Amino acid sequence: MRRHLLAAATLAAFAAPVPALAQDADEAAFDERDGAGLTEMADTLSDPERQRELAMMLRAMSEVLLDLPIAPLTDAVAEIAGEEMPRVVDGATLRSIAPEASRVPEEIEKNLPRAMEAAGTLAETMEVMLPQLRAMAERFSDTLPQRD
Repeated sequence: MRRHLLAAATLAAFAAPVPALAQDADEAAFDERDGAGLTEMADTLSDPERQRELAMMLRAMSEVLLDLPIAPLTDAVAEIAGEEMPRVVDGATLRSIAPEASRVPEEIEKNLPRAMEAAGTLAETMEVMLPQLRAMAERFSDTLPQRD
């Protein structure tokens, strides 16, 4: 049961900021033709201030998630998993049933900047590789049999 609850809490922690990040991606005006969006994305991901802000936001969100009552979530998790779940005591939180989860917010704050830096480096690399990737896609397209 702890495994399912921890998975659900982790998913919620990382899914919550997705709309904000998607909005940032839209504002970056990603241009697939020249890779300009990759440069802007790399700059954003590599910005130490942006990394710090996002790490602090995710830490705060994960702290809140650890203290939410989990009894209402167990039915949903059981349905998704297709398993019967043991009854959870009213008022129980993820932090109370899995005390080791209390270190997750600190780990997020500590490791997120490094992960964002790596993603920024990947975006820079993809920008450099974009012409070769396009050429490879064209060659691949040329070698495929034509459909009738």
